[in-house]
Parts: sequence; C-alpha cells; structure tokens
Amino acid sequence: MGKSPQGEEGRAVGIDLGTTLSKLAYVDTSGKPVLVPNAEGELLTPSVVAFTKTGVLVGRDAQREALGNPSRAVWHVKRQMGNPKWRFKVDGETYTPEGISALILKKVKQDAEVHIGPIRRAVITVPAYFDDARRKATEDAGAIAGLEVLDIVNEPTASALAYGLARSVEDGVSLVYDLGGGTFDVTVIEKRGNEFITLATDGDVQLGGKDWDERVVNLLADKFRKEFSEDPREDPQALAYLWVSAEDAKKTLSRRDSTKVPVSYKGHWGNYDLTRDEFQAVSEDLLAMTQLTTEMVLEEAGVTWSGLAKVIPTGGSTRMPAVQKLLEKMSGKPVQADVPVDETVAQGAAIHAAICSLRGEGRMTELSAEAAARLGKIRTVDVSAHAMGLIIKDNRTLQYRNDVLIPKNTRLPSSITKTYQTSNDGQQKIILQVVQGDAPDPAANITVGTLEVTGLPAGRPAGAHVKVTYSYDRKGRIHITAEDQDAGKVIATEITGRAGLRADEVAEAARRMSLKSVE
Repeated sequence: MGKSPQGEEGRAVGIDLGTTLSKLAYVDTSGKPVLVPNAEGELLTPSVVAFTKTGVLVGRDAQREALGNPSRAVWHVKRQMGNPKWRFKVDGETYTPEGISALILKKVKQDAEVHIGPIRRAVITVPAYFDDARRKATEDAGAIAGLEVLDIVNEPTASALAYGLARSVEDGVSLVYDLGGGTFDVTVIEKRGNEFITLATDGDVQLGGKDWDERVVNLLADKFRKEFSEDPREDPQALAYLWVSAEDAKKTLSRRDSTKVPVSYKGHWGNYDLTRDEFQAVSEDLLAMTQLTTEMVLEEAGVTWSGLAKVIPTGGSTRMPAVQKLLEKMSGKPVQADVPVDETVAQGAAIHAAICSLRGEGRMTELSAEAAARLGKIRTVDVSAHAMGLIIKDNRTLQYRNDVLIPKNTRLPSSITKTYQTSNDGQQKIILQVVQGDAPDPAANITVGTLEVTGLPAGRPAGAHVKVTYSYDRKGRIHITAEDQDAGKVIATEITGRAGLRADEVAEAARRMSLKSVE
C-alpha cells in the first residue's frame, strides 16, 4: 500500500456515489483529478450490493451474484435515499438506504487506498435536485463508511468544475444536462473568472437510464409473452437477467441501429430484433420530460439558448443518440462530444475536496505550490433546488398557508429572519411546520418536520413576538432557530419528525460497518 502524503490525516478525495456506477478520484501533484481503479482494475464500480453466506460483495462480483440470487441483492439504492420506510432485511440484519450506500462507499474507499494510501475525508456528490432528507442520508452514509464528509456538492456543479478547469474554458454561461442511471438534473452555470456560479437548477430524482431500461424490459417481456404465453417478469431470477439484457441492448443501440436480444424462461427461448427506432419510440415520453425541464430551467435562469456558450452532457445515459440529437436540436449548437460523461462528476468532486482542504486547514502537501495557488482561488456558488417555508396561520384570513422564506434557486448559503406572533393570550407553545415547496396550500407541499417552540412565559397577551431564523447551508441542509424576541433568548433549534437517522443511530451503524468485510 502506498504511503499517504498527508500522514495520519489521509487523502481528501471526491466520490461520485451513483445510482448504477460509483467512482472515486483524487487530485495529483499538478492539481489534475485522477480516477482510481477498484480491486478489479476498473474505474467504474457498479453500485450493487449482494449478501452471500460468507460476506458482502459490492460491484461487478455483486452483479454476478445478484443474477443467481436476486432476493439477496440491492440495486439502485440511491433512489431510496431519504426514504424512512425503505429497509432491506437479510440474514437477520436490517439495512437502511444509508447502510447499503455505506457499503458501496466502503468498497470504493478501501480499493482506492491500495493505490493512494489512507483516505479519511471526502466530498460526495448528489443530484442538484436532492432535498434535505436525501442530502442528510448521503452525509450519514459517508459517516457510517468511516469518512469525514467535507461537503456535499451537486453533480452538475462538479461536472462544470471539472470541465472548466481541464479545458481552460472562457467565461460564459453553460448548460449542464446530467442524465445518470437513476436521476436527472439540468443546471445553468456561469463561469466568471475563478467563480462557478449556479443560476438555476431543476430535475427529477426518479428519472434516469433505469427508466429507459425498464421500457426495454417490458417491450421484450411482451414479445416473449406473445410468442410463448409466459411472462418472465413473474420470476425474480428471470427478471434479473432480463434487466441485464435490456441494459446491454440499450448500450448497443447507442452504437448500432439494431441488435438481437435473447430471452429465456421456463424452457422457452426467444431471440428478438430490437431497433434503435423501436427503442426511441417506446421511450420518447421520457426524453420529452427532460426537454420540458431543460426549457423551464433556462427560463428561470433568464438565459436564452443563444446566450449559452456551451452545452455540457454528463452521466452515462447521455450517450444515447436521441439525447444528443435533442440537445443539438434545442440549443442549435453542437454538444461537447469530448466530455468523459462517466468521469467528470468524480473529477469535479476531487477538485472540490482539494479546495475544501486548502480552505480548511491548508493541509494539501501532495499539491505543488502552483496547483495549490490555482485551486485556492476557485469559488463555487450553488442554489437551493427547492423552495422552503413554514406553515403559518394568516391573521387576516385565519387560514393556514405556506409562508415561503427561501425561494427556489436562491444562492447558498442563505439565511432569513422573520418575526411571527402568538395567536392566543397566554400561549406558551408554537408549532412551526417546515415544508418544501412554494404552493400556498399547505397540503400541496412536502413536510420536512416541525419546530416545536416551547417555554414562552405565561400571561403574555396574543401577539407576543417570536423571531425565527431560517437558514440553508452550502450543502443544501436546512437549519432553524426560534427566539423569544421579548426576552432575547433562543428557545428552539431542533426540527423534529425529520426523516433520517439520529446521531446515535449513525454511530451504531458506523460501529457495525467497521466490523464488516466488503469485497
């Protein structure tokens, strides 16, 4: 194992924790981001976890194991991040999305350490449209895997950072179209000197290459059922093989006009022709959804297609010819075909990790003085992907409504302080419902949690003032404090009912993870 240039501190790395593939990168002496291979010698590690009777497999071996034993494997866990109801049970143990993700992080971390020495700190990427719960879950996964998470950075921001630095891109506004295996984001970013400023972002955390695969799965299964009156989707193992065949077919159709796909089930064998035109026809509505989002983000950013300097595709699913044609048709300009779509997110995360380290304690002894000076000047500015507000009772209408405090696409970090009043005489408690969304109707928004303000002095008349400070940090995480304005005393800081693990649950999961062997 190589010796860490940072001694006990270990490397600071960037990790792209993807729905289908995960990658780890670091910056070399010159400040160039470099992807690190895993134990199998590959730069891309499949985000698949399989549990055997002897241990835990992650990556390519897990994929093979999962085909024979699909009930003991987890695919696409990223789509479950922030979901408090999702659990995976195997061999008497129960895993949260954070725990499964931590196994993937542990795999890429331990494999990379063979090449670059101990890793202690990391920047982990997330889709720009991830909300507070999903971001917290990602941060917790890092902690469970034994990492100090320096920051959570948006994937399009990381891509723009890697692209801009690697090519010495001139100042201007770029659109980053990020279509990965399980999520979709589109972000408008302006490069202004050493600054990368996000102007607007939107997306869908349930839209990605997996959905294109599913269209192929259903198309092939329907052909098979028509021929043999049997449906391979009814059997978990047959379905697992069908998913693999569908993904392979999708990738082939990015290079060729047609392919043949074998399907077997219950002793029957089918071999079906699948053309690119047929594939595009069954998935055209998915592509249309990305177009609507893209046009909306441009409008929110106040930018026209002619005002864009570059259109940057990232994410493996942008290899589909239909995606490239759509981007060229919408923008009227060629797509940046030289972008390594699978690598830029991890590369940008590594650059951001170096920047965080330089600004934190300045310990980046593996960097040359010139590289440290260059990276130290870079600044990134992200925006809030979601509007955030509080449900309050309007004094005029006496109806409850969403009071939006931080609008969508506000630059981060952001903080606002607003004063509210008690409704009744002698009121000693206020319940503030924290919501995500900008709809006036409370029911049309997503509840994040509640801030319970207690301890207001008895005997005060209605109209007593409570000052609330609502903050969105750089990681896209929410923080709230409430202050008794008359007494000048902070009386509430914790959002209860919030999705995700408690601190003690994270610590216990980290303890369990330290005892697990991952291959």
